[in-house]
Amino acid sequence: MKLPLGNNEEEPEVSMSPLIDCVFLLLIFFLVSTMTKVKSRDIPVNLPTSEAAVKLKPDDKQAIVGLDSEGNFYWDGQLCTANFLHEQLREVCIATPDRRIRIDMDRDTPFGRFVEVMDACQFYNLNNIGIRTYDEHYNEN
Repeated sequence: MKLPLGNNEEEPEVSMSPLIDCVFLLLIFFLVSTMTKVKSRDIPVNLPTSEAAVKLKPDDKQAIVGLDSEGNFYWDGQLCTANFLHEQLREVCIATPDRRIRIDMDRDTPFGRFVEVMDACQFYNLNNIGIRTYDEHYNEN
């Protein structure tokens, strides 16, 4: 059987539209994923002020312990009990003992509640602890 070898056939073309669709989908995926990078885990507290405080950028990997003016505990922005807080600190100690822990404390919080948090951190040998003294939403440089 003889096949015609003439140049009457069109050469195959690569369609660019599926490639462009894939690029746009990837672009949308990366835009959406970077917009949700840092979660807002703040609680409404009246922060103490400090002139010597070192301003650090918000970090999504840090654990946030909150204390409001009534002495209630918060873990990553969610109201919790003292037992739950101890359990979370124990898990941090086991999984990532060098994880940074930020304490958001209202200036009217009873000092005894702050001491409870610090004792729990010391019990679990967590040493990378900082206290938030400014509101990073309004005081960024």
